Amino acid sequence: MRRSASRFTGFLALAAGIAFIPGMALATVYTDALNDNYGGPEVDISSVSVTNDASNIYFQINLNPTASIGPSANHYADYEIGIQSGPGGQTLINGTYGTAPGDGNPYGNAVGISTGENYFIGTFLAGPTYSGGAQLYSFNSGTGWSQVGSNATVNQTNTVTPEMDFSFPLSALGLSVGSSFNFDVWTTFGSPQAAYDALDNVGTGSANAPYTAGTTYDSATAPGSAFASTIYTVTAVPEPASLGLLCLSGLALGARRRSK
Repeated sequence: MRRSASRFTGFLALAAGIAFIPGMALATVYTDALNDNYGGPEVDISSVSVTNDASNIYFQINLNPTASIGPSANHYADYEIGIQSGPGGQTLINGTYGTAPGDGNPYGNAVGISTGENYFIGTFLAGPTYSGGAQLYSFNSGTGWSQVGSNATVNQTNTVTPEMDFSFPLSALGLSVGSSFNFDVWTTFGSPQAAYDALDNVGTGSANAPYTAGTTYDSATAPGSAFASTIYTVTAVPEPASLGLLCLSGLALGARRRSK
């Protein structure tokens, strides 16, 4: 009897959990080792969480728990995402700032994907006199980089569990249910600096400090990089009616087991 009651309680918890996250796919969490970076804890990635609903894709970049980030301190770093979602894309990696075809990325950092970077997301924290934001860019071999839409709002937690999260429409990245993409997340500072940390690598994979002239970081070829297997697939999300049926089915099954 006690065992059956416990199962029923479990189904109640499942139903409650589903109710609190309607229309959202389960997040995929990609972890990175701590203290594998150059610089301070504010550029040390601990994990990145990606999820989607029917219209948007969500990113959460989590940092070393000892980090303290802006706006009052340590708000100068950039947190960048390189996305490879299909053929083509930018193959150049350099410290050239701008949006022309010859510029490695719009922020001018010497990071990239030599097998092709279709989209770039640049994220910056809130500072003393400005708000944080995330900018999405797409690459065209003829015209270079162009920003897609307006800046996205960044929500950030500054201490204890330091993180930043933001979202973009799936359509802005050419994504739909079943679409997959490879990606990496880099932390860095001003142009032309390279990666201080990379999600896909234990260590930045660079023989030189990221601020040394000529240093670059290539997610596709860096020793130890897991870029080739770092994949996210857009998941179909149940409609609210389907979620309700799932909850009722779980409750009914729990009640049936309880009566035995």
